[in-house]
Amino acid sequence: LNTTSYSYEITIDGTTVFDVARETNRGVCDIGRQNLMADVTIVPNVGESFIIPGEVCEPDNTSCILPDTNTTRTCIYGGPRLYYTVRGDTYEVIARRLNITVESLMHVDGPSNETLVNPTSPTAELNVGQFIKVPQCDPSQCILQPYQFTWGVYKDLAERYDTTVGQIMMLSPTYNYSSLAFSAEGEFPP
Repeated sequence: LNTTSYSYEITIDGTTVFDVARETNRGVCDIGRQNLMADVTIVPNVGESFIIPGEVCEPDNTSCILPDTNTTRTCIYGGPRLYYTVRGDTYEVIARRLNITVESLMHVDGPSNETLVNPTSPTAELNVGQFIKVPQCDPSQCILQPYQFTWGVYKDLAERYDTTVGQIMMLSPTYNYSSLAFSAEGEFPP
């Protein structure tokens, strides 16, 4: 096994973390956790670089992946209220991250999310940088506390704090990963 870690730069548009894992013989979840990724399914941009961890006997390609569930929830408890779209987002992907139905996300009461784009399908890719209104349960509240993210992926945090990956992403909408946290001059994200 090659137990050294090294930096890997994305040079080809459309390269996924899954592609990087296959090319480097590492687990996608191992790479995700090493780089404090929000979600390993987010497609990185050209120029982004990741720390590739040392090889392990059993690469982890599953524990950080959000499962497809038959959710019946139609709203989130607490907040925030707006979801900021990232590369590769669709209504289906966002609903999975929030653990709510696609229909409830696409048809929020009041100003409809349908006015942002013309979704013919819940799998149509949304433009990056849009705010999508998320249905909130009423009554609901959330309690926010400072937290320093030092290891894992957002799925790990969501399970620990009984929330969703999407809600954590909504609190820090432009965060995707931090390979700098493990460098000499780097800092861990809040």
